[in-house]
Amino acid sequence: MSDSRVQVRHPWALLILLAIAMAMNFFLRVNLSVAAPVLGPEMKLSPQSLGLLLSAFYWTYAVGQIFTGWLVDRFDVRWIYTGAVLIWSLATFLIGVTSSFVVMLCLLLLLGLGEAVAYPACSRVVISVFPETRRGLANSIIDMMGARLGPALGTLCGGLMVARLGWRWLFLLSGGAGLAWLIPWMFLAPRRPALAERVAAVEIGWADLLRRRALWGTCCGQFGANYAWYFLLSWLPSYLVKERHFSLSAMAVWAAAPYLLMAITSLGGGILADRLIVRGASAIRVRQGFVCIGLLVTAFLLPLVLIPRIEWALAGLLIACFTYGIYASNLWALSQTLAGARAAGRWTGFQNACANMAGVVAAVLTGLIVARTGQFALAFMGASLACLCGAASYWFLVHPTDANLGIERLTPVSAIEG
Repeated sequence: MSDSRVQVRHPWALLILLAIAMAMNFFLRVNLSVAAPVLGPEMKLSPQSLGLLLSAFYWTYAVGQIFTGWLVDRFDVRWIYTGAVLIWSLATFLIGVTSSFVVMLCLLLLLGLGEAVAYPACSRVVISVFPETRRGLANSIIDMMGARLGPALGTLCGGLMVARLGWRWLFLLSGGAGLAWLIPWMFLAPRRPALAERVAAVEIGWADLLRRRALWGTCCGQFGANYAWYFLLSWLPSYLVKERHFSLSAMAVWAAAPYLLMAITSLGGGILADRLIVRGASAIRVRQGFVCIGLLVTAFLLPLVLIPRIEWALAGLLIACFTYGIYASNLWALSQTLAGARAAGRWTGFQNACANMAGVVAAVLTGLIVARTGQFALAFMGASLACLCGAASYWFLVHPTDANLGIERLTPVSAIEG
């Protein structure tokens, strides 16, 4: 098959590079949360003000997904992603030199806008280069290295850096790393969106997308899952320091451990799902099953964190996060199967826009709960309930007969064998 896809001569290297970018993406998101125990008192911030800062990123990140999803479906993802990395790297660097609450708030909004490109761009590349039977692995690599190892490294390394060098150096060095990533990207990135010539003539409109029940099922389902995810991402370091009285160094270790466990199940779940599909199972049903089972088990295990004995509480936290990786393993592969090649960027963008409003809700609502009650018990119970609602949405609104949006089935094996 000779078309634009063969321009990607090193697809697995490109995939690893995308995963590294996603890891930086999440590394930057946890910077503020690991710095919060020090930054908050230094800037004399109340829990409500800190909650506002922790939520600021998600306002522009969520809204920006819709526009960036459209961009990567229509234009050269190489230059769109280059501009995005420049924006988020510079915003991160400048956070490290400001002492103003208002300026920091604005820079966090700019950071969210830059990072809004990440998931639509990754989805665009994955669905264009990898066939259905390898998308579980491809997405799991991005999820494992990005969404799981990124927060783990950010929490561990970031927490240790804050303890030894101060919170400002964390932002300065993180911003510089993003700029360095652009060098290999300019060599490996596809020069135009793969399959552009074949799909441009039959573009799917927004009205067609918004009429699909499955789109709303994935949006609501990920919103529920993201509430729990962003609650942990934003507030777990503060919970361990304030309620469990961990030192900054101990917090860095124990707050990072859950993400490492998620990475294991995320990769394993993606590989297993691909194998089941190769054997003839329905792609939608398989990926839907992984998503729902992961959320259900997480919902039942997460309240174990409230056990008074710290040993059992930590065990409950680790096991709950281990099962969350089962959900994450097939999250984006399911959406890509439902969307098809013509709408992968916009479907991913719209879904992530809706789902990431959970980051705003979780950060602000948790701040209010902690300010009113002085503890995190209700916040953990809310995260558990959100996972249950997410599983219900994925199960009842996404049906195995929901095919993609009409694009012919493509298996660009030539592109991934290079």
